[in-house]
Amino acid sequence: MQIELSTLSDDANRKAILAPLRAYNQVQTGRDDPDLSLGILLRDASGRVEGGMWGEQYYDWFKLSFAFLPAHRRGGRLGARMLSTLEAAAVARGARGVWMNSFSFQAPGFYEKLGYHVIGRLDDRPPGHFDTFLAKTDGFAREGATLVVVEGVDEADRKAVRDPLVEYSNQFAGQPDWLGLDLLVKDDAGTIVGGLHGRTGRKWLFVDLLGLPDNLRHAGLGTELMDRAEAEARARGCIGVWLDTFSFQAKPFYERRGFKIFAEIPDYPPGHSRYFLSKRLDMA
Repeated sequence: MQIELSTLSDDANRKAILAPLRAYNQVQTGRDDPDLSLGILLRDASGRVEGGMWGEQYYDWFKLSFAFLPAHRRGGRLGARMLSTLEAAAVARGARGVWMNSFSFQAPGFYEKLGYHVIGRLDDRPPGHFDTFLAKTDGFAREGATLVVVEGVDEADRKAVRDPLVEYSNQFAGQPDWLGLDLLVKDDAGTIVGGLHGRTGRKWLFVDLLGLPDNLRHAGLGTELMDRAEAEARARGCIGVWLDTFSFQAKPFYERRGFKIFAEIPDYPPGHSRYFLSKRLDMA
């Protein structure tokens, strides 16, 4: 058994690490929910995508991942109509709530006006700013029925929405300097059997996944993965680490490492909670 550091952070690595984690989740919840991607794309007269919103639904909750409107499209409640239409589509597919996070230089106030409440805040992400986490469980409107919701958004359309949003954010937070941080646990045959999947950028490490098969749990391997990830984050100049975990996963493990809860979404999935935790590396 060996642990290999990779900065590629490609989709194949993520899927290999996700596999044992999803198997564990299924045992704990009795469910194996697929991710459902929903979005609205805003096109100009030529058909070019100039904005939009999309996200993923998992365990009865919809996460709004990206939202961007060009300056000439703002005002006139177009953004509110798009969001309410996307909410209605998610609710129709079984979502009990919607959540997202928004930087202080983006649109947390916009979401609050539309009924979202703040569930937590991560200070100095990025340095000098903060990241607000918001959620909504009722009051979903059904206006804007003329807008079309699509299931699945291809990479070209995602890029068309994501790139101008990143460009806007860079004005306030500087270049994101994203770099993958994957720690791949491989067996003697070189097959990835688990590991840690994340990325660093704007002075923070985000741990997206930490997954190990049953036969490798409770042997100190998770501790070794986090130790190495935090050490690499420090070497890259990061000031903190953040992640999320369900109540049936590893909250006590992270708390023993000094992570603190800064946000929680209860009944995600029903009977459980989703927790968001962070740890400062510049104060440890």
